[in-house]
Amino acid sequence: MIPFPLLRATRPHLVALCILLPLVATAQQPALVENVIFANTVDGYPVFRIPAIVRGNDGTLLAFCEGRAGISDGGNIDLVLKRSTDNGLTWGPLILVHEEGGNAGITIGNPAPVVDQSTGHIHLLFCRENDTVFHTVSTDNGLTWSPRTEITSSVKLAGWGWYATGPVHGIQLKRGAQAGRLVVPANHRIGAAGSDSGAFGSQIIYSDDHGATWKMDATFEAANGTAPNETTLVEALPTSSNTGSRVYINSRDYGSAPGNRSQAWSDDGGTSYTGPFDGNPHFVTPICQGSLLRFSSVDDGHAANRIIFSSPNGGSRSNGSIWISTDEAATWSQPKILRAGAYAYSDMVRTADDHLGVIFETGTSTDQYHSINFIRANQAWIDAPPPPAENPGAAFWNLEETAPGATSPVTASAIRDVHPSGIALHLTATTALTAVQGPADFGNGRALSFQNNGGLRITDAESGNRFDFGPNDSFTIEVVCRIPAGSTAIDGLVAKDLGPTSPSWWLRMEGGKARFLISDNTTERFFSSTATINDGQWHHIAAVRDVANPANRKLRLYIDGTLSGEINDTTTGSLANSQSLWIGRFNASGRELAGEIDLVRITPTALAPSGFVGKKSQFDADDDRIPDTFERGETGSLTPFGNGDADADLRDDLLEFALGSDPAKSDSSTIAIHTAATFIEVSTRQRLLPDWMKLQLTGSEGLNSWADTESTIALTAIDGDSWLRTDRVDFPLGIPSNRFFRYELRDVP
Repeated sequence: MIPFPLLRATRPHLVALCILLPLVATAQQPALVENVIFANTVDGYPVFRIPAIVRGNDGTLLAFCEGRAGISDGGNIDLVLKRSTDNGLTWGPLILVHEEGGNAGITIGNPAPVVDQSTGHIHLLFCRENDTVFHTVSTDNGLTWSPRTEITSSVKLAGWGWYATGPVHGIQLKRGAQAGRLVVPANHRIGAAGSDSGAFGSQIIYSDDHGATWKMDATFEAANGTAPNETTLVEALPTSSNTGSRVYINSRDYGSAPGNRSQAWSDDGGTSYTGPFDGNPHFVTPICQGSLLRFSSVDDGHAANRIIFSSPNGGSRSNGSIWISTDEAATWSQPKILRAGAYAYSDMVRTADDHLGVIFETGTSTDQYHSINFIRANQAWIDAPPPPAENPGAAFWNLEETAPGATSPVTASAIRDVHPSGIALHLTATTALTAVQGPADFGNGRALSFQNNGGLRITDAESGNRFDFGPNDSFTIEVVCRIPAGSTAIDGLVAKDLGPTSPSWWLRMEGGKARFLISDNTTERFFSSTATINDGQWHHIAAVRDVANPANRKLRLYIDGTLSGEINDTTTGSLANSQSLWIGRFNASGRELAGEIDLVRITPTALAPSGFVGKKSQFDADDDRIPDTFERGETGSLTPFGNGDADADLRDDLLEFALGSDPAKSDSSTIAIHTAATFIEVSTRQRLLPDWMKLQLTGSEGLNSWADTESTIALTAIDGDSWLRTDRVDFPLGIPSNRFFRYELRDVP
């Protein structure tokens, strides 16, 4: 008997406690609110694109965009706007700023508004047919606009064809020798008038007389691996050695520099560039317009200097993010997700109630530019740190949700992560996938069939960067799959890809072999397995990055537990990007899989073959021999039970599970014995056990040694998953006078 501790009864002591609570202001909680400004087919236009935004001196927000007759960048396009007098919470009716020719196919576009804070006037530069440049002004905060004035001859050089102002807000300089100047970014291409072809270039337009006249002196043509296109700019605080107004310029770039962004500076308020454009690999973006905003500055009475950059983050127009600089664009924070999903052109404004306002293009999987939306983010949200860019975690998707012949659910996060770490990195199927029977070597479970028709995904925001690895992070990617016999297709298995020579990793099929790649911003390392696995059979693939020893960094591929290729890992930078993790396809190029996948497991360490998934791993992810379904059904997780004694009743959890009692309660199953003339029946309660374990009846005559006992087993259902097990042991010559029995729990190989 287990002795209980003696408890002494005592009189309770009464304690009076008085707490004085000071009156304090409640800390602002991070908040982000989104609404729709322009929706396709509403207000008379099938498509709205190319947003820009400014705040008037009275606090009114003016959201500009192109109202288009179709999705094309050319044709019947007008300039329109909506106003908000409540800091972007609601928006007024659509106002037509400028159009030409009624329904004629004339393009009026590329809005570039700028506010003259000294006069309160709002100036707007725009283009006709991406060839000629015009100016209009509003003196009543956007309600009405002056007749247009052409300024092409002052801001466009001979030989330039395509021309675009902005599209983004311009700025008025506040510091240095050029204070008061209105500055607007623009871009061009060399070639025929209005033709979107030829070499790229960038220029800066400015006015020193409150918009009466406009000039252009600073121009840059593609060079040094950069090809700047749509640019955005912001005023930086002047340096001690410079008396001019300092401007930072950031550009969409078509050159060879990594990251698709380039940057330049002007120390004379945009009159000239200080030097050539230079690629900035810190911004990993698609080729897309972006925007800059001076959100705060100490010399304006704010607590800190902050410049914000907005752009899609990754290899596609999605994952809208902001980067923040507190040192005048010298360095930038890691990207912080503003909005997952479709996100293309954007612009930013500081509202009168001190929120960050972001206007951006967004859409759906079938309509990429469905609407132009607006996000209000308070300063607490801005100040909240982004998750670490590299935050390795573990995940295990056993794909057991769907019975063979049925199709997988497509609801969000329906494909469950069963890893015992409990991070719950669940996947979403982008299309219904048919389930099939899985391989016998991995437990006869369920698998999903991929037929070039979509995949399983978790976004970077949803995963908290769990699949982003740093320069010194080891990891293992395991896949059990079946590839059609003879297939030589390039198909994705597991991928977190961005683009060539960009932070990425992936595992795919190519030429009938497994192929593994990792890449930072400068170096790609990739190789294929020596073994061919396009034979219509199930195979286990393990891609391992082992960098535990800095002097011996390795990448390895294993096929069915056997080493099938190894190379040195010479990357030195991060593999992190903001792309989704995909199973069954790639982010960038699709590469949808034709084949079946039984399971995928990601482990943030370098595993040896002894640690790879095994026959029972699908159903016992924490490897404690108790099925995961039972543990989750009892407690909601895998952590309480295992090889210990969770309820401290001196009975092993595993044995309690097998005998039908509760490992979390101090209950137990008993063994009953019934004797007859020629047989003995031994009975106990038992669960229906998984195929990796069994109960074996053993016998002994003197308790010194035990041997397996032959018996006839009968199972009678009791309740739920419990059964009454009866072992009948026959003794044709009569039962012995002395015999002991016990049950032993055995592993089944």
